This record gives sequence, C-alpha cells and structure tokens, in this order.
Amino acid sequence: MQFKVSYSAIGELNMKCIVLFGLLWLQFWQPVLAQTLAPFQAQSAATRPYIIELYTSQGCSSCPPADAWLSEHFNQTDLWQEYFPLAFHVTYWDYLGWKDIFGQRTFSERQYQHLNQKHIRQVYTPQFVINAQEWRGWFSRDFTGIFTAPQPAVGLLKVRIANRQLEASFAPQQPWAQDKDLSQARLHLALVGSGLTTETKRGENRHKKLTHDFVVLSLQTISGSARVTELAASDSTLYFDQSLNTIPTVALEAPRLAWVVWLTLNGEPIQAVGGWLEQT
Repeated sequence: MQFKVSYSAIGELNMKCIVLFGLLWLQFWQPVLAQTLAPFQAQSAATRPYIIELYTSQGCSSCPPADAWLSEHFNQTDLWQEYFPLAFHVTYWDYLGWKDIFGQRTFSERQYQHLNQKHIRQVYTPQFVINAQEWRGWFSRDFTGIFTAPQPAVGLLKVRIANRQLEASFAPQQPWAQDKDLSQARLHLALVGSGLTTETKRGENRHKKLTHDFVVLSLQTISGSARVTELAASDSTLYFDQSLNTIPTVALEAPRLAWVVWLTLNGEPIQAVGGWLEQT
C-alpha cells in the first residue's frame, strides 16, 4: 500500500511546525530577553565607591570560600551604592581538568594588567583587588581599614542604557578634579549575573555544586577617540555614547542580571553606578 502526500500539504505542515516552534521559543525566552534589554538608568553619589574585583576560577579548590564570602558580604543595602563586587573568572586553571564555563581569557589578561601596573605583587586565585589595590585581608578575615578610609568627593556619574545603546556623563567635582587630565578616563561596562550554579564533574572541585554571584559575563571598555564625544572648554563634563556588545548566551541562564558601569583614570576607579535589571 502506498500513500500520496501533496507538496502543498507538506508545506502547510512545515509552516505550522515553524510557527509552533517560534511561539514556544518566544514563550520560553521572552522573560530573559525582556530582562536583558530592560532600560536602565542610574546616578551615583558624589563620593568615590569601592570597586571589589575577585579573580576566581571553578578549577581552583581555594576559590569557592571566596566566592561565598563575596555573595554573603555584599548582598546588602549598600550594594550598587557604596560597594560594587565583580567576580572575574580566569582561564589559566582550565588545564587541571575542568574548563570554567564563566572563564574568559580577557579576564586573565586583566589580572595581569594589574600586575604590570603594580596594583598587585603577584597573580593567584582567589585574589581580591579593591580600588586598584591588592587586598589580602580576606585570608585572615582582617577588614581593618579597608572599607573605613575616607573617600573623596569626585563627582557624579549618570548612565542610561536602552535599546543596546549607552549614554553616560561624568561631572567632576573640585578640588578632586584639579590638575587631572580627565580626557584619559575610560568607561567600563559589565553585565553581571547572580544566582548561578554549576555542577563540576572534573578538576579540583569535582563532584561539587558551586554557586556564584556577581559573575562578570561580559565586559566592554570605551576608549580611544570614540570614548569622549564632547569635552567643552567651558564645561569639564565628560560625555559617552556607545553601542553595546551582543549579550552573551551564558547570560540567558542567570536568574538575576545587573549592569555595572564604572569610570577609571590611569587604571584606578573613580566613580560607578549599577543595579539589577527588572524582570517581567
């Protein structure tokens, strides 16, 4: 017995399958896409905040306690106001048997840049760098002076992100800005994910379920001639206007996402804004 199916019937069936798949795809991904593309707007205080960089790896057995400390210590009311934690996952421990799914070579290079700029004495994990200064107090739980030193009033940073376009301005404040060449400033934009979990099957953390917060999923630096679109002689305000890089696929797995934007001068953080993206 033979069956005959017309080409028109096959075409209609294929079209129905495509439409059904498209509807299912939109239903599944719509909350995430809305989250990643939600408009974001923030303004800083005048005082310089603390940029806390943690260099870590899923392939390092000493790193999970540091990751946990970052999650516990900075999930507080001053988050995105006074404290801006950023976990950069490096790649140089991948050879131990487990490739860090959040690791990026550019983050390893960033850590070595701190070494070249003499912000740190050596490269290791876990390593904390706070406002471009190495901090070893985590190992002894010695927090003396690290977050209590008076911070200068540097100025206001305003940021708006919408439709994958960033607009920002920085209005410096005297006397901090005196004799500073702000045309050398750079703006950094990080997409940060929290509530992430990974079950490692190999390496030093094999058979462990690791949890991560404040993971840097993407990093974009605005520099060069495209960095400052206007620096008027009568107005010392810096203006930035930049298209954003493509949102990485790994960001779709993050229960929570945040934008963190910070300004640096000669490699040292000046001002920052951040905040969780709205979920719909």
